[in-house]
Amino acid sequence: MIRADVTKELITATELVLTDKSLSLVEQAFRDLKTVSLETQPTYHKTDDRIHSHLFICMMAYHLQWHLTQRLRPLFESDGQGKNWQSTIQNVLETLQGIRQEQAKFNAMVVEITTQPGPDQPRIPDLLKTTP
Repeated sequence: MIRADVTKELITATELVLTDKSLSLVEQAFRDLKTVSLETQPTYHKTDDRIHSHLFICMMAYHLQWHLTQRLRPLFESDGQGKNWQSTIQNVLETLQGIRQEQAKFNAMVVEITTQPGPDQPRIPDLLKTTP
């Protein structure tokens, strides 16, 4: 049960539930900022400019994470529900790091080396609307 200090004339039950859910999203965002998702460590700054810059960088990182999550939602949803999810932002980044295209020189010969994509690797750039 959700309780509020406002009258029914000011806010409907549906609006109250939606407001409560949006509050939990904000709380999750701050947990993401300070835990393993974004790994932002406490930083002690001495000037207002540095404090504002640090806050700006943290919020931009969260903004980027949020957009990545939105675009990758079909990938996450295809994995299952709850604890069965295989894909996370961290897993996606690790998957993308495995894509390599390099040149190797052996004496006078140059060889192009390109990794073969795994099952989800071609899908990720498509969902992110980028090119590999």
